[in-house]
Amino acid sequence: MHFPVQRGLFSRQGGTLKAVDGVSFSIAAGETLGLVGESGCGKSTIGRCIVRLCEPTGGYIRLMGTDITCRPQWRLGNLRRNVQMVFQDPADSLNPRMDVRHIIAEPLELQGIGTKQERRRRVETLLDLVSLPRSAAEKFPHEFSGGQRQRIGIARALATGPKLLILDEPVSSLDVSVASQVLNLLMMLQRELELAYLFISHDLSVVKHVCDNVAVMYLGKIVEGGPASVVYRNPLHAYTRALISAIPLPDPFRRRHVPVLPGDVPSPIDPPPGSAFGRRINHPYLEATYGMDLTPVELEPGHWVAPDPCAVSLDLLRRVGIDIYAP
Repeated sequence: MHFPVQRGLFSRQGGTLKAVDGVSFSIAAGETLGLVGESGCGKSTIGRCIVRLCEPTGGYIRLMGTDITCRPQWRLGNLRRNVQMVFQDPADSLNPRMDVRHIIAEPLELQGIGTKQERRRRVETLLDLVSLPRSAAEKFPHEFSGGQRQRIGIARALATGPKLLILDEPVSSLDVSVASQVLNLLMMLQRELELAYLFISHDLSVVKHVCDNVAVMYLGKIVEGGPASVVYRNPLHAYTRALISAIPLPDPFRRRHVPVLPGDVPSPIDPPPGSAFGRRINHPYLEATYGMDLTPVELEPGHWVAPDPCAVSLDLLRRVGIDIYAP
């Protein structure tokens, strides 16, 4: 997903912002993939591309084997039924002028699913499913707490019976206790409905709790991925190690050293050649990465890492035949 950057008096294109570049992953039925990284790395843009809120500039999006990348909006009915999104801020994602019954029933009306009475019963079933009283259907969003509003958003996302939910930081705006309740609700719904989740978050402790697999993004690219237990136990990329070391400890008397990454993230507008991570920390191997293919490779069974000598051990890279000293 590349965005043109307008510059100058006549708004001419002065560059390209590469928000997402060369990202590839798959999600199986009943599986949760956690997408983690710093703010601005492209996580939310990926979710918006999948549901076609953004029109991707290249690549492929396949839904149950069908390519829906270039399908016009008026032919996306199957996508809208099978892929839904839960947004970060429930207050902004719910129409304040509609009551809860109409908010949840709106996807059914747009898809032409069921009669009026059937949609009414479906709304009541969904309210039961997210543990809200049926009387909530007659109220408006401002009458609910943040956690309850997010439950309404989840009920709306489930209305059409989707196979995949894009969860864009669904608990980041909630209190800790309320967030845990919403996470438990999502995990319960996944077991009962066999849903697949793309869980977008910057909180690695939450991702570790709810996700089967994890993919770590840095400046629009995936730099490491694999089963969550493997990545957390043995992170191979220096950026992943820095993120994991920043997870707060629940013991106030326990101290540990948290490495701070020096420098700033390079600009995604026409990024310079070579390793973006190496350029951030001014690594001595940076010039060796010019022209290198940094597409993730499988360094361990099921464990994929970008073969970046600025972030990965040279011994590990030699295992897959990458030697920066080779002529």
